[in-house]
Amino acid sequence: MKNRRNWLRTAVMLVTLVMAVSLAWVPVPAEAKAASIKSNYKTIRLKYSSHINSRYFYDAKEGLQSIIKNKKKSAVYTAVVRNKKVAKTVKNTWDPDRDKTIFISTGVGTTKADIYEKRAGAKKKTKIGTVSIKVKKAPMADVFDDGVFLNSREIRMIWLKMNLGEERKTCNIVDLIHNRQMNINGIGLHFKKSEYSFTYSLTGEEDIVDISENGQFTAKAAGNNNIFLEYTFSDGSASTQNIGLQVTDTVLHREGIYNIDNIRDSIIGLNTPVDLADGTQKPMINFDNAATTPAFRAVQEEVDEKLEMYGSIGRGASQKSNFSTEIYNNTRDKVLDFVGADPEFYTCFYVNNTTDGLNKLASALVKSKKDLVLATRIEHHANDLSWRERCKVVYAEVDENGRVRYSDIKSLLKKYQGKIKYVTVTAASNVTGYVTDVHKVAKLAHQYGAKIIVDGAQIVAHRKFSMLGETDEENIDFFVFSAHKMYSPYGGGAVVGLSKVLNKHMPTFYGGGTIKIVADAWQSYKEAPARYEAGSPNYPGVVGLGKAIDILNDVGFDDIQAHEKALNRKLIDGLKQQENVIVYGDTENIDDRVGVVTFNFTDINSALLADQLAALGAVATRRGAFCAHPYVWRLMGIPDAMLDSFENCTDAKTPGMVRVSFGIYNTEEEVDEFLAILPEAMARVKAVQPELDVIPEY
Repeated sequence: MKNRRNWLRTAVMLVTLVMAVSLAWVPVPAEAKAASIKSNYKTIRLKYSSHINSRYFYDAKEGLQSIIKNKKKSAVYTAVVRNKKVAKTVKNTWDPDRDKTIFISTGVGTTKADIYEKRAGAKKKTKIGTVSIKVKKAPMADVFDDGVFLNSREIRMIWLKMNLGEERKTCNIVDLIHNRQMNINGIGLHFKKSEYSFTYSLTGEEDIVDISENGQFTAKAAGNNNIFLEYTFSDGSASTQNIGLQVTDTVLHREGIYNIDNIRDSIIGLNTPVDLADGTQKPMINFDNAATTPAFRAVQEEVDEKLEMYGSIGRGASQKSNFSTEIYNNTRDKVLDFVGADPEFYTCFYVNNTTDGLNKLASALVKSKKDLVLATRIEHHANDLSWRERCKVVYAEVDENGRVRYSDIKSLLKKYQGKIKYVTVTAASNVTGYVTDVHKVAKLAHQYGAKIIVDGAQIVAHRKFSMLGETDEENIDFFVFSAHKMYSPYGGGAVVGLSKVLNKHMPTFYGGGTIKIVADAWQSYKEAPARYEAGSPNYPGVVGLGKAIDILNDVGFDDIQAHEKALNRKLIDGLKQQENVIVYGDTENIDDRVGVVTFNFTDINSALLADQLAALGAVATRRGAFCAHPYVWRLMGIPDAMLDSFENCTDAKTPGMVRVSFGIYNTEEEVDEFLAILPEAMARVKAVQPELDVIPEY
């Protein structure tokens, strides 16, 4: 019996031991395990290059959630990088379902990042580990390969357009590759021509082009071929690429349905006849596009279509309200992409036009009459009066050809040693068409602690614009533009600016849509962009703006620039054949001019000439000082002391110029017609001028 009891006791002990061991080996649920850093991510290795925005460079980023194991679904994970000159964290706006936060490189070097977890309901966050971040310089070829791969506008085919038997079309592959492959605004890819070289060869068998030594391709027969490109970068890295080449016997556009050859068919009103002085009618030649542009037909159709589902923006509770609000907000993203603005740092608020935007911006940024702003003498009144009415303004001068003196900007910044808060410049002049190197100005401004504001009214329909420069110092802080200058005359426009700066200021426009809550004695305002958009939004203006952006991108800014240069050259050369003509600005080097030409005749009154051009040939020009009086007076050599004797700026007795400004739809045939009409218009003015008590121009 005793042995039996001992056996039974031993058996119970063994069973208990087995159960204990079994329990010890039961896997702990993943939810019970503590979050920690994955062993293979104790060191995060990234690359950095100043040639591309790190957000769009695959080797320059790593997801925060990707490096953590045993994550809790309800927890929030954050990281604090110790040296932000090496790396930082940003929100993942392009793939947030995968990683809400990512590390991106900001420079070459080594740093550490502390990783934290905050569980639902917890008051404090808990540190779960530290990772090392090592960043090395990326080879240029890696940057190029990534940039071109990510670019949705990548050239997969070079189209050489031609009409066999009529005209042989050409393109220069050196410029084409540089403009479209090496400089991609949307992702910040930017290489200087001095930083790379390339060789090219045709790999197909069809003999469809002639190629000159300087890279000029001339189409000679319809067909297809391929171009093999070998790139060598200044750091010794290399890359290759194959691009298709096609020549057709009809005009062919490289993408979309709009191009520089067919865009005229998409403009409203070009064939509408107007009355002439002799009682006949003919369609107008519109050479007044710097003032405003006619509408794209597709813009009108888009606005009409979207108005069928129009509802209140932002605060309505209906299907139409939700539909309209989504379009309204999505267009902000389109605007930011249009100017290459990173949504992590920039936002966009809507305005009625550029003048409205500059005044709203000035009302927010200027805090005192003693604030100091630097402008230039090339500015439109919108980018002059909006500042001089609120604070002190100092001005950089222009040179003998009317270009901005960058040396003056630098001298003034140096003179005031950090006291200048803002530098405000136009991207392109509405008088001479000169394009300002705003990124050069931005670098100067930032070196002296100032922010830069760019008036973009005259650039958005003519040249591709980017908020990003080659370096962070060259980035633009604020950019203002109008939709009515880009074929959408519905009162739309936008200001693109740094979110952090905009959130520190408040414009002097108040009302609904800007506030979080209002009490009897206090109110709390929303952050930008809402705090800058008081009142009911201009929905048609926003819809039209978005569609106009699509069409201009489709046409292509390289083609627009080349087209305008050809029109400028033809007009300037034609004017110079006339006696007593003055063509303002540089008439030889016109590469830095959008489609604007201003002129006078020393023996003819400009106001009378503009009237005769319209009455005789239905040619619409602009006459006067174009809301840029100080600039025009300088070009004409008129001192301030004489201005008191002049009447209203639109009066025939007040000096002015005649301006021709081109749109993307204007043609060389229209320039020819203008030049043919000009002598008769001049003769008519000379016949009546002595009787009208007016003077010829300066």
